[in-house]
Formats: sequence, structure tokens, C-alpha cells
Amino acid sequence: MSFYEKFVLRHKGLWLLIIVVFVLLSAWQAMRLPIVTSTDAIIPRDEEYRFYERFREEFGADDAVAVALKAEDVFTPAVLSYIKRLTENFEEIEEVEDVLSLTNVEDVRGGKEIFVVEPLVGDEIPRDPERLSYLKDRAAKNPLILGNLVSPDFRSTMLLIRTAYKGEDLDFESRLIAKVRKILDQNPPPPGVEIHLSGWPVVNVNMASYMNRDLMVFVPTSFCFLCLLVLIFLRSVRAMAAVGIIINLSLLAAMACLKLVGGALSPMTAILAPLTMALALADAIHLLTSYFKHHQQGNPRAVAAAVAESWSPCFLTSLTTAVGFASLMISRIPSIREFGAAAACAMFVEYFFTFTVLAFLLPWIGRGKHSSRLSKTLLSPLIRTYPRWARGSLLVFLLLTLLSLWGLKKIRVDSDVIEFFHHKTPVYQDAIFIDKHLGGVQTIEISLKVEEGDFINPKLLAKVDALSRFLEGRPLFSKVVSAAEFFKLMNRAFHNEDPRFYRVPESRELLAQYLLLYGGTELEHFLDTSQTWTRVSARTPEHSSEAINREIALIEKKLEEIFKDTPVKYRLTGKTYLVNRTVEDIVKSQTESLALAAVIIFGLMFLVLRSIKIGLLSIPPNIFPIIANLGFMGFVGIPLNTATATISAVAIGIAVDDTIHFLVQYQRERRRFEPITAVKRTLESKGLAAITTSVVLIVGFLVLVVSKFIPTAQFGKLCALVMGLALAADLLLLPALIYRGRKIF
Repeated sequence: MSFYEKFVLRHKGLWLLIIVVFVLLSAWQAMRLPIVTSTDAIIPRDEEYRFYERFREEFGADDAVAVALKAEDVFTPAVLSYIKRLTENFEEIEEVEDVLSLTNVEDVRGGKEIFVVEPLVGDEIPRDPERLSYLKDRAAKNPLILGNLVSPDFRSTMLLIRTAYKGEDLDFESRLIAKVRKILDQNPPPPGVEIHLSGWPVVNVNMASYMNRDLMVFVPTSFCFLCLLVLIFLRSVRAMAAVGIIINLSLLAAMACLKLVGGALSPMTAILAPLTMALALADAIHLLTSYFKHHQQGNPRAVAAAVAESWSPCFLTSLTTAVGFASLMISRIPSIREFGAAAACAMFVEYFFTFTVLAFLLPWIGRGKHSSRLSKTLLSPLIRTYPRWARGSLLVFLLLTLLSLWGLKKIRVDSDVIEFFHHKTPVYQDAIFIDKHLGGVQTIEISLKVEEGDFINPKLLAKVDALSRFLEGRPLFSKVVSAAEFFKLMNRAFHNEDPRFYRVPESRELLAQYLLLYGGTELEHFLDTSQTWTRVSARTPEHSSEAINREIALIEKKLEEIFKDTPVKYRLTGKTYLVNRTVEDIVKSQTESLALAAVIIFGLMFLVLRSIKIGLLSIPPNIFPIIANLGFMGFVGIPLNTATATISAVAIGIAVDDTIHFLVQYQRERRRFEPITAVKRTLESKGLAAITTSVVLIVGFLVLVVSKFIPTAQFGKLCALVMGLALAADLLLLPALIYRGRKIF
């Protein structure tokens, strides 16, 4: 009696009790899994992030919500009244620090014996055309208003909703956007006025919404397709039902694993669900096909024989797939680490379910109808004509590899969250409208700090202004605001609105006097109360991390040039800066995790196969799908970004599975037969499972391609491609390599 029969099959009741308890605990953990709606999930919690938190606490959050209005003329009583009503309602939201709009933006006005800082519109909305024309003229003369809150043609304006500092409140943004939308629904705009909503919180909440929608739609759809394909290939209703049970249990366990490793559902971890479902199927099909073979041969111990034949290669495939996932844990990006840890744990749980629950169901499955004729029909021409196609196969794979290496040079490292959405979606169209007419919402923030002295020093303030002028001259930025702008406006107002005095005063006493006379609140977002810490905020309509990171490199050089030999300590920060900086971490972690996974996986294969020659044989068919996948990304323009970062490490874990089954069986056959016969018998024995699992996985991943959330669609497309390439490599390249080196292998 085998170990399995003695300690597992004879104690089904005990094992089933353990499984029930485990499933209940998993369900409890999965139900408590949080959902993260913020891109903060991809930002490493390092010193840069901690500094950003201090910066945000001092000057307010830079990830504001923009509510844009489009009208024939925003300076009309109806539109201004609507803006005022929205401003007051938005200010009542608990998650809002303040709201900046045309009705409350500060206007610094001067004249003979007059120096006033007051709201542009004030409490009463004017109806007199002359007064409205006057307000429009004041807005046109104020750089903090024109091109900032209102477009130069006065047909678009924006309410900037600054969020209250939120820390690690995971539900903050979804609550905020829900309240903003409720107010907009309760206050319909005047006739002819369009509303557009954008900003980091809007993008984040929409990403979470699409993610949830994908989970609700594609998880059940993928499940149905996977079960249907099992039915088509194995012609067994009972096998389909059993596989459905394994998939559901594995999915539940994967979500529990994500919770236990401290993760949450986010755009980076949402792929865990379809991935677990697909991979849970692989071991199940290998065990089922092995059982059907022994059952058809009339073996009375078919279950034990199938387990004895399958457990070792299935364990190795689960282990290597887990290693592929676990290699992602060296990433500095929190959500990638959490995804890698949860997926690695899920692989072992799935293996456990396969060789307990599914194995217990095998006798019941065997009593039903089943057939593998379809897969055998697909395999017979391949087996019959081997090795005639071997030499041509090697040439084709060599050409494809060279072509992929050329495509690899074209791959871009770029993350553009707006491009995650299809162009017809409201979130995309709203963002593009605000980018085009109001200069966008994203900002690059620059922190300037002195330990000795302050920014009431005219020379230092002039350097701050020089930095602002440099940024305004760059085409990437639409508007730059700094403390210098406020002092320049006050200086002009103090000199009877003479435009010649729109400059930083050269007198420290005059600057101190302006600060004393200033009675507004907007300056506190750009200069702290001790005047030792100031902020320069550069707004950009650009979303491409590639373009932004190029500009950041130029800014860093300019900062060094301007503040050389000064006590100013400068630092770039802000939500946009951190998100784009993370892309560099993605590239680094992608390379490191892939290298680590490859070393460990191939090392494990050398140990298990106990042959350096056979171990080396496993490398080409597993490296090829990764190179071809990256080459494909380069040719079709899919960038390496936060959504596609995990593909290669995942790919090597997936691709190696069928290779392991093939080589383990080949070694068994090689002990009795010469190489060509051994390959044919291996294809007969393992080709069925390889084709079934691969085709089912390909279709399961292709279901994701129709998603309206582009990262999900890209992940499905690339995983399907990897599975197809891996299948081709295992059924064509691997036998061709064996034939070419038949004297060695």
C-alpha cells in the first residue's frame, strides 16, 4: 500500500473535516479583504513617500479633484451663481479641506491709498454687464486666475477641490467622489453648461470601479468557459463539476492569502483571481488525464496509480510557478509584493485541493462517461510525422527569437494611467477636456526649504521666481504657481496696478510689509508660517511617465544651477512625481525578479531531474516565450508599466509547467527506449494534458481581452500569448532539440 493510500485515502473523513475548516477560515478572511481605490498602493513606503506625507500635511494634498464647467461664457449670472452654489456645497464635505473657484479666488487689488485682498466675485453675484465685464478684466490680469481657474477664452472654468489630509484611509477617495457626484446630481447645471470631473481621486475610483466590474463579469465568465472547455476536451460532465469545485476553492483561498499577507484588491492585484482560476485547472487536468488512462486500462488502484504518477511533477510545477510569483516579492512596490506572496501561497493551496478533494472525487468521476478522443486526434499527426519536422521547427524558433530580440529593443517603459481607459469612457474624455482647456490637474511639486534664514529674503525669493519662469517656459507645463507670484501681485497692487511692478521686490522690509498686509488664506498653501519652507507647483496636462521623467531630470539640473551656493534644500515630490518615479522601480524589480525566478526555477529543475544535460534542455523552451512576449510588446507598442510589470515573472512560472511534465515523462521513457521513440511516447502520454491545459488557459485568459479596463485586457492578451508560445515550445521546440542532440539526451 502506498503512502498516499495509507495516510490520505484511508482517512478521507479527517481530511474532509480539515478542508471544511480551512475553507470556512478562508471565506472569513476573503470577506474581510479590503479594496484599495488609490494609486498610493503602487508607491513604495520609503523616505520619499514619508517626505511627501509631511509635505502634504504642511501645504495640503496635491491630488485635488477638478470639477470643470464648459459654457459660452462663464462670466454670466447663471454660471457664477451655479459655481458659488457648488463651491459652498463642496466645502461642506468632510473629506474636503477647501475649494478654490472663480467665486472665492483671491484678487489682489490696489490703487490710490487702496490695498485689498478679497474674493474676485464676493457674496453677491453681479448681474450688471459692466460689473461682469470688470470681473472678467480682473481675472484676465491675474496670472493666478487666468489659465489656472479659467481658460483664456473664458468658456471653461474649474473648481479645484482640495482634499483633507487622509493618511492611509483606504476608503477616503471613494467616499469623497461619491459625495461630489451626489452634489452634482442634486444641483444640475444651467442650460448649455457641461460638467467634467477629473483628478487623481477620480481616476483611482474609476480604476477600482472597472476592477470590481471585471471581477464581477470576467470571473464568472472565465469560470464558465474553463468548465465548458474541460467538458469539450474530456467529454465528462462529472470531471467538469469536479474541476469547478477545485477552481472555486482555490479562488477563495487565493483571496484569503491576499488578506493574510496584508494585501488588498487593487488594480495591481485584481489579476490574482483569473490567474488562480486558470492555474488551478492545470494540476487538475494532469491528474484527471492520468486517472482516465489507468481507469481505461482496468487498473483497480487507478486513483493511487494516477496520484503516484502525477504528484511529483505537479508538485514541481506548483513549486516553480510559486517561485515565479514569489520572485516578485523583492519588488519595492507594495502591491506587487503582495500579489507575488498571495499568488505563491495560492499555488500550494491549489495543489493541496487537487490531491485531496479532486482525488477523492475520482472514483465518482470514473463512473460517468468520459473521452479524450479530441486531444488525441490533434496529437496524432504531430507524433506520426516526428522527427521529419524537427529541423524546420528549430529554424522557425531561431528566426522568431531573433525577431523578438529586435522587438525587445523597441519596448517602452511608460505608465500613463489615463491610457488605462478606453477613449470613449467618461473618465478619459473628462481628463482630456481638462488637459486641453485648463492645463490639466496633475502637478509636479518642488519643495524648497532653508534651515537658516527665510524666504522673505528678496534674493532667495527671486531665485524661486526664476525657477517658476524656467518651468513656465517648458512646453510640458501649463501653469506654475509659487509664493513669488503672490508677492509680485501685491507689489503691482501696491504701486497702483502698474504692470512694471509685477516683479519680486528688492526690499526685505517691503516683502515683510506685504506679508503683514496680506489678509488672505491662499498663500499658506505655498509658504509656511515660519517662511522657511515654500512650494513651487507646476501643473501639467501630460500623463506619460516617460515624458514626465525626462522633464524631471532637466528640473533637477536646473535646481542645482539656481540654488547652488545658497542655504536652500530642494526636493521634488508630489503624487505625480512619486507615481512616475515608481516606473523606474518597476523596471528594476522586473529585471531582478525575472533573474531570481529563472535561477531558482532552473536550479530546482536540475535538482529534480538529476541531470545537467536534461536541465539545460529545459531552458530554451522556457526562455523563448518570455523573449517572444517582450518582443511582441515592443512591436505592438504595449509599454512596460504598472499593469504589465508582473507578466515576465508570471510567464516563466507558467511556461515551465508543461516542460516539467514532458521531461519527467521523457526520462521515464528514455530508460526503456531510444530518444525518438521516447519522445513519441512522451507526446502520447503528456501531450493530451499539455494541449488541454494550454488551450483551456488560453481561452480563459482571452476572456479578459474584451475588458474595458485596458490593463486587464493587456494582461489577458499577454498571458494567452505566453501560454500559446509555451505550448508550441514544449510540443515542437523541445522535441526538436532532443532530436538534434539525440546522441546526448
